[in-house]
Amino acid sequence: MKTIQLQCTLLSDVIISETSATTGNRHSLDFIPGNNFLGIAASKLYDKENEKTHLLFHSGKVRFGDAHPSLSGIRGVRIPAVVFTPKLKDGADERYFHHLLPADLPKEIREKQLKQCRDGFYVFDRKQATEVNVGKTFALKSAYDSENRCSQDHQLFGYEALNKGLILYFEVELDDEATRYAEELTVALCGTRHLGRSRTAQYGLVEIKQASFQQLKSDATVANEEVLVYADGRLVFLDEHGLPTFQPTLRQLGFEGKGEILWHKCQVRTFSYAPWNFKRQAFDSQRCGIEKGSVFVVKANNTPKPTSYIGHYKQEGFGRVVYNPEILSLNKADQEGKAKFNFGKQKEATSNEPPKEVKETPLLAYLKRAQEKEKRVFDVQKVVNQFVTDNKGKFNGERFASQWGSIRSLAMITSDATELEKSVITFLDHGVAKQQWDENGRRKCLEEVMDTPNISLQELLINLASEMAKECKD
Repeated sequence: MKTIQLQCTLLSDVIISETSATTGNRHSLDFIPGNNFLGIAASKLYDKENEKTHLLFHSGKVRFGDAHPSLSGIRGVRIPAVVFTPKLKDGADERYFHHLLPADLPKEIREKQLKQCRDGFYVFDRKQATEVNVGKTFALKSAYDSENRCSQDHQLFGYEALNKGLILYFEVELDDEATRYAEELTVALCGTRHLGRSRTAQYGLVEIKQASFQQLKSDATVANEEVLVYADGRLVFLDEHGLPTFQPTLRQLGFEGKGEILWHKCQVRTFSYAPWNFKRQAFDSQRCGIEKGSVFVVKANNTPKPTSYIGHYKQEGFGRVVYNPEILSLNKADQEGKAKFNFGKQKEATSNEPPKEVKETPLLAYLKRAQEKEKRVFDVQKVVNQFVTDNKGKFNGERFASQWGSIRSLAMITSDATELEKSVITFLDHGVAKQQWDENGRRKCLEEVMDTPNISLQELLINLASEMAKECKD
């Protein structure tokens, strides 16, 4: 068997819808299913049905895995469904493994009201579990009427998409019969490609290249009779009548011989959707299966190989499981089932590059002047309001209203700060007004406010005189 490890980088927003429905509330998956990469390879290599194309795309001998969000060269995994967290804020950073909880739960754990962790991809590295940021964008679109060259009526819809820049890792596994086509398959996949919905618009551009990364490991030292089966991919099982089932048998889970599935310890989540077949322009049969992240607990004397593909639709990435994953082993939790990992979120990336110089344009220049004006007005008004609050009791009567009116007139005709200050001082020293301004600290408070730094004296006196004249008349 040969494994090809690949990296997928989103060069634009990508739409991977949860369902094929065209109406209703539509959400995007937070990973890229393997059937997208199967389609990319088929578009390059599938000219007609023959032995080669049947082996690569129909036999299940070649399996295109799901692409998961990654971090620091490690492929993320869906948070295992056996991981529980307290509902209450007290102990919100704690995590518990459901399958390792004691039968008789202590009172302090029961009071925390544990709930299942369901969303998010995590990277487990030693004692740290980091949630990978998977950003999404929602956009409203309208169908286009080509005849009238306008938007069609009643044709408004929304798209949720994965944000560009996200890096995902996936694998392509080839059995021995297909390894001779490994190089040809790699060439077909690598390069700039399109996937997902609305590829002819602004969505779906990705870059695929070979890259090595770390996968979820299996614990080979497990001696316990209980074997954990972690669903790294979505699982689809059919019963003896060919109908979908959510209760697989031991043989379907990859075990030979006798054993028992401990359903009370399992945590299984499900999904259902009908894929759209573009070639036939019709929906395929409904697929009902078990969601990735689900965990089965099996009591058996034998353990299959660390990783395997089980169930149906393996060529599309369905069915990948990991037996006894290292992250859920006994030594990763204490006696009460509390996980020893430190769970946290991915830190926002910061750049050390110097800020790029922004080219000055007429619009930017206008916005800059408007911003400076708004700040100048705000600073002036703040000083004026403070002066009125502190000193309005010192100025009463119509005579001071006319005095402030004269000061405002001086400010209106003099823009130079030095000349304006001289004019105001001369006015305060003129005639009978001098005695009135010298009393009760009126002159002193005016001179102090005129010395306010980093402010336009003309705008200050115009606004201050106007407000004080109103106060004197009231």
